Amino acid sequence: MTKLVSLPSGESGENLAWFATSGLFDDVAAFILRHVTDEQVRREVTAGAVSGYVFVGELPEPDRTNVLIALRDALPGHVDAEIYPPEVRARMDDPDVFVARAKSLAQLAGRSIVLRATSAWPAGQPAVPSDTSRCTSNVSSCRHPR
Repeated sequence: MTKLVSLPSGESGENLAWFATSGLFDDVAAFILRHVTDEQVRREVTAGAVSGYVFVGELPEPDRTNVLIALRDALPGHVDAEIYPPEVRARMDDPDVFVARAKSLAQLAGRSIVLRATSAWPAGQPAVPSDTSRCTSNVSSCRHPR
């Protein structure tokens, strides 16, 4: 079964949706939950994850910003250390494909952050504070330190 993580795109209308199989999705949903501080929101995210979706754009602030920054900056390292560590990669037939798929969510989060910083984001919803100067409309060129 394919599951979904949806990221906010501001007014751009871009579809920032990331799909994964249940195993990878469950690991990512657990990662997202670690960055949600409000207990009620944690319960809502947990319920959504059980149903197969996490809508990051629906999280209230500051949880939305915390999750986006964590996905962009910390998820790639988490993928390398926890989801697909070297001992797991050694047993896989084509680990680069799986690792790239997992890390593609970090690129989408970077794109979401750029869109928030450069578009007319809805009133009362701050753009993500950070250095987005290295990001362009080409998601693959968005490289932030981990």
